[in-house]
Amino acid sequence: MSRVPAARAQSRVVPATLDDAIVGRRSIRRYRPDAVPDALLHEILDLARHAPTSMDGQPCHFVVIRDRAACARLAAIKVRHCPEDKKAFPCDFLADAPVVVAVCVDRERSHDRGVENGVLATAFLLLAAASRGLGGVYLSAHRDGDPGLAADIAALLALPAHVDPIALVPLGYPTTAPVPKALRPLEEIVHDEVFDRAIRAGGRHAP
Repeated sequence: MSRVPAARAQSRVVPATLDDAIVGRRSIRRYRPDAVPDALLHEILDLARHAPTSMDGQPCHFVVIRDRAACARLAAIKVRHCPEDKKAFPCDFLADAPVVVAVCVDRERSHDRGVENGVLATAFLLLAAASRGLGGVYLSAHRDGDPGLAADIAALLALPAHVDPIALVPLGYPTTAPVPKALRPLEEIVHDEVFDRAIRAGGRHAP
């Protein structure tokens, strides 16, 4: 496991705009072997900690894992606890990621919103990574129907009893350029005041 420098360092990477990061982000599962520089990772984690938290509790912790054996063990844990309906998407690629970030939350600072706090921080982390040319994917480290998943990850990472793992984010430079993403039409998912009343592009609702 690697420690990220405490002092703010500049990676010299020119970030993409927020709009470009949001539109261009993809779930990336294959990475080049190039290491992710500490300075770049520090920038990403510095941005992730700005995510909103319940009652400003700021409960999030980020465990940075670079050790090859630890990454392989994380992959094995995820494969072992994979639900039947997701076995077509195995997480063995975790073992090959240059770095994995475990997003964790302190229950004592979470105000009963631990999962929400962790998910928001992970979203910020993924956008920050995308803005700097890195690929990643959200992997759950917590599942209500399988407490053993979080327990195994917590044991591997030596988490204190009051700290829960919420997500695992492998990060690296993508092996190929992501393809454009097909989205449902905006008109299909935006509703005016009540469900199933569409908002017109040039005005309020359609009759």
